[in-house]
Amino acid sequence: MRFSTAAFGALATLAVFMPSVSACEHVCQVNVSRAFSDKYEIVSNNYFTLLTNKVKDSVFYGLPKDTLTADETTASIKVITDAVAEAGKAWSATLFQTVFTSIFADEPKFKGDCNNPHRVTQPPKGVWWKMADCHNMDYICGNPPSICHFMPMIKTRIVKKLIGQLQAKVDGDESDVYEGYIEPALQTVLTQQPKLVEFTPILHGNLNQILESIKLSLVNFADEAQWNKDWDLQIKEMLLTFP
Repeated sequence: MRFSTAAFGALATLAVFMPSVSACEHVCQVNVSRAFSDKYEIVSNNYFTLLTNKVKDSVFYGLPKDTLTADETTASIKVITDAVAEAGKAWSATLFQTVFTSIFADEPKFKGDCNNPHRVTQPPKGVWWKMADCHNMDYICGNPPSICHFMPMIKTRIVKKLIGQLQAKVDGDESDVYEGYIEPALQTVLTQQPKLVEFTPILHGNLNQILESIKLSLVNFADEAQWNKDWDLQIKEMLLTFP
C-alpha cells in the first residue's frame, strides 16, 4: 500500500501536535513515596507494638516470682520497651528511601517516556488526572497514571522488600534490633538490678524467642487484614493531582 505525500504530511502534523505527557518529577516522586511510606509506617508500628507487648509479657518468664518487686519489674521492663520504641523510630526513618527506591530505581522503574504508544492526554495546568487515566495507562513509564495503574505490583514489591529488611533486623542476637537496642537496654537493667545477673541466660533466651516470634509473624506484613482498603484510593487520588 502506498501513502500519498498528503497522508505523510498529515501523520507528521499529528505527531507534532499530539499533546505530550509529562512524567512524575521529583516533587511528585517524593510525595508519592511519602504517601506509601506513611501507610507502611502504620503497619510497621503494629509490629513494634507487638514486640513491646511480648517483652512485657515474657521477658521475665522462668524467673522466680520474688526476684524483683513490682516496681522493680515495671522499671526494668520500661528500660527495654523504651529501647524497642527507639528501634521502631529508627526503622520508620528508613521507610521513605526504601519505598522511593522500589518505585523509581528498581526495575522496572517508573520513569521514562509515556507518549509512545499514546494512552492518555495530559490535562491542562491546574486540572487533575482522572481515574480513567489510571485505568488507561497500561504500560510502565514515568507519569502518575502509570504508577496508579500498577499500584498492586508496586505494593507487592515494596512489601517483599520491607518484609526481608525487617525480618533481618529482628533475626537473632546479632540483629540490628537486638545488638543496637535490646542488648544495651538489657545491660542497663542488669546494672540497675544486680540480682538479675544470674538469670542472664534466661533473659537472653526469652528475648531471642520474642524476636523469633516477631520474625515469623512478619510473613503477614501489610496483608489484607493490616492494609486499610481506603488507603489505595487515598494514594491514587493524591497521585493524580500531580501533572
